[in-house]
Amino acid sequence: MASINNNIRGKKLFKEGTSGSFASKGSDGEITVSKEISDQLASLDDISSIFNDDNLFQVNKFLVKQIEDLRSDVEELHGFIINAFGRDSSAAASQGARGATGSTGSAGATGGQGPKGNTGAAGTNGTNGSPGARGATGSTGSAGATGAAGSDASVSGASTNFTIGKTTYTFKNGLLEAVR
Repeated sequence: MASINNNIRGKKLFKEGTSGSFASKGSDGEITVSKEISDQLASLDDISSIFNDDNLFQVNKFLVKQIEDLRSDVEELHGFIINAFGRDSSAAASQGARGATGSTGSAGATGGQGPKGNTGAAGTNGTNGSPGARGATGSTGSAGATGAAGSDASVSGASTNFTIGKTTYTFKNGLLEAVR
């Protein structure tokens, strides 16, 4: 894990001095420039003239490259700091090593039963299906058993005579015996 230094070990590029003074390095190691030069530098907000004037560009191109590298580094640091600590410095805190897992807390009380939900709407009846196809004609059944032999009419034993018109019919033991 890396740590950060309290002191950036750097000095300001310049600080404002008195009017009309020459630039000089002070005992603190910082460069002091005249008020006029400081005011000119403070009012700068556009470096396009360096790119548009070839002589200025040739003299300053290495400084411009260094400044762009520094700007890119500051942009990366800015993103890192926001990701690591957030945007609000009052809520920012460093994170130490992970501590041991705490014990499980006691179970909470059971919540009360919620209210009964509304009855859902009745569903619609389904439609009747169409009639099925007519089945094929069944095969012919087997022949039935032969019936028992019939009885002799004489067994019935009926005997009688009756006349129709001029003809008389005589039956004896269920059989026609004579017609006269």
